[in-house]
Amino acid sequence: MELGIADLKPFLPGLEDVLDDEEVSEVMINGPGQVFVERRGKMTAFEAPQIDADAIARASIHIARPLRKDPLTEAVIDARLEDGSRVAICSPPGSPTAVITIRRFGGRAFTIRELEEMGSLPLPVVDEAAAILRHDGNLLIAGGTGSGKTTLLNALAALLPDADRVVSIEDTLELQLRRTNCVRFEARGLAGGVTIRDLVRHSLRHRPDHIVVGEVRGAEAADLLQALNTGHGGSLATVHANNAESALSRLASCAMQASDALPWSVVCRGVVDGIEAVIHQTRMPTGERKVAQMVRVKDYDAQNNRWVVEPIWPAEPARVAPTPANTSGGGASGKPTRTSAKRRRRRKR
Repeated sequence: MELGIADLKPFLPGLEDVLDDEEVSEVMINGPGQVFVERRGKMTAFEAPQIDADAIARASIHIARPLRKDPLTEAVIDARLEDGSRVAICSPPGSPTAVITIRRFGGRAFTIRELEEMGSLPLPVVDEAAAILRHDGNLLIAGGTGSGKTTLLNALAALLPDADRVVSIEDTLELQLRRTNCVRFEARGLAGGVTIRDLVRHSLRHRPDHIVVGEVRGAEAADLLQALNTGHGGSLATVHANNAESALSRLASCAMQASDALPWSVVCRGVVDGIEAVIHQTRMPTGERKVAQMVRVKDYDAQNNRWVVEPIWPAEPARVAPTPANTSGGGASGKPTRTSAKRRRRRKR
């Protein structure tokens, strides 16, 4: 049985109002009396004198019990609450004192119109994303932790044709895809060491028109690129990266983690063929989450190990973006390459 937010209140005295506040996205208990709260994207200290070592220990045990885990013997525990909120616990010896972080589930999905009205999503980005997905191009959404990648992914997925079949793959279920023909896969808690990479491969057997990956973190990138380049256009994924260009290198680096990885230059060309555009989402100092940039992926210059991208928003001249040096020994020289699949998509548009 999964716990709810309300089940935590008796064990976290003084935090009842914070846990009830829907504007609070994260509650961070660093130790006895040390509590920080993120509200509307801004982090502030919160007075919580009742949160002592005993209270944190009791809360940790209570959260871990449904998972049949014990924080006294397992230093690191990840849990999910019934509403989708996530709880991370780190206990000694992993930390000098027990630490609990509660990441609240958003509760509802924002629509494209709502994100536009909030100033988070520029209309030119929406129009370009719609055109790309309509012509079977694929989108990569990048950003840091808490930047709003999942929120944006969820909104843009609504641009996919209603009649099409979508398979979503996540580590922990967060997306709220309101579709009739949609299958959701979750890697968390699967027995036998089943990973997101296994689910990406398995998803191809469920006849998806489009694949949505909540977050690419590792070797599953190799299988995702294979899927994007073999008839599963109009797909979306997110990745952690500091800007739109570095997201491409991050995706390629993740693909290189596969034991059967191709040479670096071949992987990079697969990225060019598989990803039409990258949208970078950021969290501003004010706490607002906004699209910072969108670029079209033009080429990969293997000779100079660089991406060639064209800014879509804000509009700027086309430029060449460097990639990190290849540490896998698979580099190769050659001229900038644009694959035939991407040419066909652009002719259609």
